[in-house]
Amino acid sequence: MGRATRTQVPSTPRAGAGRGAGRPFGLAAAALAAVLLAAGCGVGKDAGKDPAAGQRGGTRSPAAGGSGKGAQPSAANPSGAARPDDFNGDGYDDLAAVVEDGTVVIVDGSAKGLDPGRRTVVPRSPDWTSTLGYWPVQLFRADLDSDGFTDLLRVPAMEQMGRPDVLWGGSRGLGAPKPLAGAAKSLTAVGDFDGDGHDDLFLPGGAEGPEGIVWFGPVGRGGEPARTQELKNGHWPDSIPAGAVAGDFDGDKATDLALTFHALDLESEGDGDVQVSGLQYLKGGPGGLKLAERRERPEIGFRGTPADVDGDGTDDLFSARFDPTRKVLGASYWLSTRSGPETGKQDGVSAAPPPGLKAGLHYSGMGGSALGDVTGDGKPDLVTSATGANDNNGVVWLVPNFLEGDASTVQAVTLDSPGVPGSDTPAPGRGPTRNRISVIDLIDTDGDRHLDVVFGSAGFLNPKSRDVDAFWVMRGTDDGVRYQQHFTTADLR
Repeated sequence: MGRATRTQVPSTPRAGAGRGAGRPFGLAAAALAAVLLAAGCGVGKDAGKDPAAGQRGGTRSPAAGGSGKGAQPSAANPSGAARPDDFNGDGYDDLAAVVEDGTVVIVDGSAKGLDPGRRTVVPRSPDWTSTLGYWPVQLFRADLDSDGFTDLLRVPAMEQMGRPDVLWGGSRGLGAPKPLAGAAKSLTAVGDFDGDGHDDLFLPGGAEGPEGIVWFGPVGRGGEPARTQELKNGHWPDSIPAGAVAGDFDGDKATDLALTFHALDLESEGDGDVQVSGLQYLKGGPGGLKLAERRERPEIGFRGTPADVDGDGTDDLFSARFDPTRKVLGASYWLSTRSGPETGKQDGVSAAPPPGLKAGLHYSGMGGSALGDVTGDGKPDLVTSATGANDNNGVVWLVPNFLEGDASTVQAVTLDSPGVPGSDTPAPGRGPTRNRISVIDLIDTDGDRHLDVVFGSAGFLNPKSRDVDAFWVMRGTDDGVRYQQHFTTADLR
């Protein structure tokens, strides 16, 4: 089976020859972050206080000590180290998702798929503060200390909320969250920027000083990187580093970085108007990141999510969109070559209308997108979702063999699909449904070498909630996806 990897939600999700079997080729971070900002889970008051912490079975708190999503898996890390989605090393991928108040739930994989009876509930850090009324959180996965177990980084989306922390992976699962000492900024990318086989972190800079700092791994349990690199290539005037896209875009096994700069609002109008000032393309390699190209408006580029679309060992860019007015699903890619990003073929798939759409209103709003081998034929399949479709109930689409697929191959799943628990039809006395289903993850939960689609609903239990409160697993098969299981946050209390 072809390699599977995911790109970061803010992902999160090393495509193509990425580390670990069963890794999705790409998970769109921005779209995923929107879904997971304040995902809802009614965690009981005593959750996380089990005296048998770390034991298999039942709700458990993180084991003290212990031996990530949004992590951007790419072609840059081909070593045979930790499976990026398997925290305890048992050979089955585990689900990690953000829920209410920044709480994170981890549900273990097994031979029968995800097992809600074996879960870890990690409350929000008591040191975090927010004036937003919710706690937007990003998850990154990486083997920070190079011990062969994947670790989970939990990062506030805004640095003023607090510092990142780490749940260290081990044979008993994830440990209790520990501060990532010395990381005053919220990290925005994970990769192997010097190509030495160890996972590294990128922490963005501010309006003054370096554009960012690279922490090279292994990172010690006390938060000490092996070494650091300050990027000092020069800001655009009145700008700050505001976004990063990481991937191996030239196939040299070192992660490259595209760093976007946003203009500062010097007039302080407070209108939320943020403009891209420019982009630095930094090539990874021995010694770290080096500036290779500077781009300015209007042709900035780097639109999309990095993943190895054609399986040649270089990361490409892909994206998906839904036009609710014209009822069109569009998915496109721009291939990289050994010459670098955006130097190869551009193509995609368009379906008008795509399957899964019902009569009635449709709205804009995309959910998560991912690329990985669902059908087990070694070719990456696209999974994407539109939360606004079907009167805000949403739809999940599968495009088998994305590189060569067409509109006739697109498959759809909704909560009205046969055999899938739930409904887009309002229950008597309940009012309108707003399920807003969206792709949460693409992982091999049962170890059968087919990636399984995990999607969630922000509003299944409470239509007025913005919080994800229910999950469905669609098992990957040779012919596409088939319903496997469903559980809600009530089952995780």
